[in-house]
Formats: sequence, structure tokens, C-alpha cells
Amino acid sequence: MKRTARVQERQSHRMTLLRRHLPIVILLAAGVALRVAYLMAYQPAFWFHGDSGAYLLMLDQPLEPHPNRPLGYVLLLAALEPTRTLAAVAGVQHLLSLLLAVGLYALLLHRGVARWLATLAAVPVIFDSLVLTMGHYLLPDLLFMVLFATAVGALLWSPRPGLVAAIVSGGLIALAWVTKPTALPVALLLAIYLVVRRVGWRPVVGYLVAFAVPYVLVMVWVGDRQSVYGAQSGTALYGRAAMIADCDRIELTDEERIACPDQQLGQRWDRADAFFWRRPDRLGNWVYTDEGTRVLTSFSRSVIRQQPGDYLATVGKESAAHFVPGLYLGPMNDCLRQRLVPPARFRSAEVRVEDHCPPAQASAAYHPQVAEPAVAPPATTLSRALHWYGTWTRGIPVVLSLAVLLTIAALVAGRRVAGWIRLDTVLLVLAGPGLAVFTVAIGMYEPRYALPALPLAAATVALAAQGLIHRDAQGATATADQTDHADHADRETR
Repeated sequence: MKRTARVQERQSHRMTLLRRHLPIVILLAAGVALRVAYLMAYQPAFWFHGDSGAYLLMLDQPLEPHPNRPLGYVLLLAALEPTRTLAAVAGVQHLLSLLLAVGLYALLLHRGVARWLATLAAVPVIFDSLVLTMGHYLLPDLLFMVLFATAVGALLWSPRPGLVAAIVSGGLIALAWVTKPTALPVALLLAIYLVVRRVGWRPVVGYLVAFAVPYVLVMVWVGDRQSVYGAQSGTALYGRAAMIADCDRIELTDEERIACPDQQLGQRWDRADAFFWRRPDRLGNWVYTDEGTRVLTSFSRSVIRQQPGDYLATVGKESAAHFVPGLYLGPMNDCLRQRLVPPARFRSAEVRVEDHCPPAQASAAYHPQVAEPAVAPPATTLSRALHWYGTWTRGIPVVLSLAVLLTIAALVAGRRVAGWIRLDTVLLVLAGPGLAVFTVAIGMYEPRYALPALPLAAATVALAAQGLIHRDAQGATATADQTDHADHADRETR
């Protein structure tokens, strides 16, 4: 009888949990269906020219630093190589995005945010078309988003981060840095956050050690070789400077003038990376040497120092595209945006990449080449539906804008909003939307570079809204804990 009663009690408890969290369960089920649709419509995965092949080629080569590609994503590809199908990579990435949505929902509930707000915060991560499309690409962006957001979330799990949370966060942000070096400034930001929170020396030291050990190991391994983790990363700034450089007006050394673009001002490309990948023949592979890196970096700094207004204007315009839906930046950027929309049909071999921008098809096996048939398979009802979905359900600019506006509103409200909410929303905005702006400032605008900001911005909106409607989430957590203790005491009495 007692055993039967315990079984019934557990079943009742499960049903209670299911009813309580039924909205998020339904949303996750819909998210699974969407991802299965991607896997069925676009087999095995999306291929990004210039990037996907480079990562797969690194699998077949001795482990060496690469001047443009970090190693984190190669580790994931290596782990899944025994499956012999790139569909496994897409499947794992889709699963990771759903797990991130669950983690975001759990984090907000744990911090006392209202269930309906926590559910709404998970919606962009589950349904935003850019999340789904990047989950299907052979690119590191989805993996980076998960590592990056989890590192920040580990510190926010409790009102006062402890030693374990700090160590986990430091290790995860180190992995994020190995996957994409742009995580480095956020690693410093999280350390500052721990100091500001006055959590004591143990969590701060634990975080720093957990990050520093893998960081130092990677940098020692790189040594003086050209690497995306080292001096070569400075060449990303060259495209940003080349867009605005008025070489006839500013003062440059003779060696810096070698880097001046051939096009006249007003006739230049609207994408910063084009100036590096389509650089003049006189630069060639010289840009990958120590001297070439030094000259490009010196040229970039000279241009920005003498044309600060032009630099800020271009950075501001391109950064605005992360917050304003549909902001037009030029034809090359429009082509780039089309690569991030699921196609009605795959691209065929006879069409050049520059003239036809939708995603290409990866090879069926683990081969580092695109599978572009002479004639692409016809569009299906499913692929047309996903193309329409991908065109009209990209909401990252709206979420990022809401996050910034609600954070400002929470700061203006002052003490009417709980102090921890104000501090945490500032951290989330600096780490999320702030990182998106940072990538524009040091490199270029690309919609996928805002992907890591999405879960952090969604959490910001939920936390700020919680505070602005005068419901102290920390107090709610305390009240819930007191209720649980009271219920436990009542059961013991009975």
C-alpha cells in the first residue's frame, strides 16, 4: 500500500509539473517540429562558401593555428566525424538551440521571474528563423551562441555567484573564446561583474583561473605563428578602415600607402570584409606574414585616428542594422542577408555565388566541398514554406532594441526597480548587444554576428519587465522558499 501510494504521489507530482510548465512544453514541441522540417527539407546541411569548407579541411590536416579560422568548431566536427554524415552536425546544433531555450527558461524561473515572462523570453530562441538557419549551417555561430550564453547564465543563476558558478563560467567563456576570439572582451566584463558584485576573492580567483588556464595553453601552442588568436586578428580592422580611407588627404607612410584600396571614395564596396578577400594583387599572401599584418594594422590605426568622424559614422550605421529591421546597407549586404534565409531550392552549379546568394548544399558525407548539382532539385511545398518562414520571422533587431530600451527604463526608474535587476540587465546588454556592436567596430556587420546577443537580450527583456511592473524577482524567490519551508514543516507536523 505504501509503495502504491508513493507511485501515485510521484505520478501526481509529474502531472502537476507538466500542467505548470505546459506552455513551454508546447512551444518546445513546435520548435522540434520546425527543426525536423529543416532536416527533412535541406539534407544534409547548409554550406557557407569560404567558411564551411575551411573548417572541414582542417580535420584532414595536422593541427596547426589558422590565420582566419578558430579551432573550437573543428573540435565539434571531429567529435561527430564517426557518424560520416554532416546531417549529424546540423542535428546536434538544432538540439543545442533547444537546450539553450530550456536553460534560459529555467534561469529566469530560478531568479523568480514570472512564468509567463520566462516563457516569452524563450520564444525567440525557439522560433527565430536566424537561430534555425544557423543551426543548419556548417558554421561555428550556433555553438558559440550556446557556449557564450551559458557562460553568462552560470554567473546569473544565483543572486550571489559562488565558487562553482564562477569556475563553470570561466571555463565556458574560455571555450567560447576558442570557438570565436571575439568573446575575449566579454571574458573581462564577467570578471569585472564578479568584482562589482563583491562576491569575495574565491569566486573571482576561480573564474580567472578557469579562463586563464585554457587561454594560456592555446597562446603558448600558437607561439609566434600567424593565428586568429594572435596578431592576425588585427587584419579584420583593415576592411573597416579601407571603406573610409581618404588616402589623398591623410598622412600615411610609404609602406602604409601600399594598403590603400584601388577604388575611389564613393565607389567602394559596402561590405568591409570584401576589401580583405578581394584585396589588390600587390598584397597577395603578403598579408599573412608578420610584416603584412603589421602594415595592415598600422594603416588601419592611422586611418581611424585621422578620420574618426567617418569611422564612427560607418560603425554607427552598420550597428544600427542590428537594432532596426530591414535597414538597407547596400547590395553586397543584401546578398549576405539572403544567405541567412532558407532557400526554396538549393543553388545549382552553373550560377555564380556573387549573383545567387541563398545557401548552398553540403555534401552527403564528411567531404570538404559543396554539393552543387548541374540542375538543382525542384522546390517542394515544405521548402517553400520554410523559405517564407525564414523571410518573415527574424526578430533579433526587435529583441535587441527592446532590451536596450527596457534597461534604460529600469535605470531611470532607480530604486523602484530592484538593484540586482538593474545590475544584471546592464551586464546582459553590454555582453549581448554590446558584443554585436563591438564586432562591427573591429570588423564588419553581418546579421549572424548578433546571434549570441539574442538569448541575453531576451533575458534582459524579461528581467527588466519584471522589475518595471514592480515585482521583485529576488523577493519572489525568497517568498517561494519560505512557502516551501512552511509546507515541509506542515508535512512533518502531520
